[in-house]
Amino acid sequence: MTSVLIADNDSAVSDLLTQVLTRAGLAVAHAYDGEAAIELARDPGVRVLVCDLDMPRASGIEVLEALSAMAAPPATIVVTGFLDQAVMERLQAMPFVRDVLRKPFDLLQFAARVQELLAPPATDAVLCAEA
Repeated sequence: MTSVLIADNDSAVSDLLTQVLTRAGLAVAHAYDGEAAIELARDPGVRVLVCDLDMPRASGIEVLEALSAMAAPPATIVVTGFLDQAVMERLQAMPFVRDVLRKPFDLLQFAARVQELLAPPATDAVLCAEA
């Protein structure tokens, strides 16, 4: 079962991110263009999407806009080398986009954030005492 989908057309970046995440014990799949990313990200086993903005066949923004129609899109980390204010505002309007990282970024912090997004949500336990 895939937990993380890396959507990045740069195979060197994709391979590096995969190495970091598999060393952390995570299952990783890849999409090297936007259309493949849209298709693969719809799999309910994909819980975290790592998405570059600059990809062929569909941009990262187009991928995210397509996924925003899903009832529960995967938590998303956007990775990019270039980001302007207009794109940032579009990303901030998508509640499933949890982080935007500018390349290059700290790989250990990246892996920790992916693991955090995969962790089950903490529940507030309510203790009831009998009278």
